[in-house]
Formats: sequence, structure tokens, C-alpha cells
Amino acid sequence: HTCGWVVGSDPCNVVLFPGDFSRHLRDHGVHGNNAATMSCGWVACDAPQMNRGNMLRHVFEVHLELRFECPDCGMSFSRRNSLNNHRR
Repeated sequence: HTCGWVVGSDPCNVVLFPGDFSRHLRDHGVHGNNAATMSCGWVACDAPQMNRGNMLRHVFEVHLELRFECPDCGMSFSRRNSLNNHRR
């Protein structure tokens, strides 16, 4: 996946494995679960402001479109905990 977070006037464009995005987004100021709100810095994103903890989830679900597929039935989920709840 390619990072689309805008730095200056251009997208970051660093290519990363999905597991490396959380750490990489810290370089862009996205970390923690504090109540401070921020705007999404992804190219052309007009999502409303959200706290930093939700921003990470937003990037994974909306921009990276990461999905977690159930090995039992094939349904897919945008969040791992939703898959885990489904499998119980």
C-alpha cells in the first residue's frame, strides 16, 4: 500500500506493508487515543475531524480498504474485532 498522507503539497507516497502503517502514521502525527481532534491528511479526503485514535481506524478502513475475511464463511469485515465477534 502507498501512503497518501499529504506532506507539504504532495502525497507521502512511501510504500509499506499494512502492518507498518501504524508506526509510519506516527511520523504524520497520527497516534494515541487522546481527545484532540484532527483532520485527515490523506489526499482528497473530506472526512470530518476526529480524534487521533479514530483517525488510525479511518485510514485503515477507508483509504487502505483493509478487510478481514472469515475463514469459515467468507464474509469480510473492516475491523478485526468485528470478525472475532462474528466467529464466536
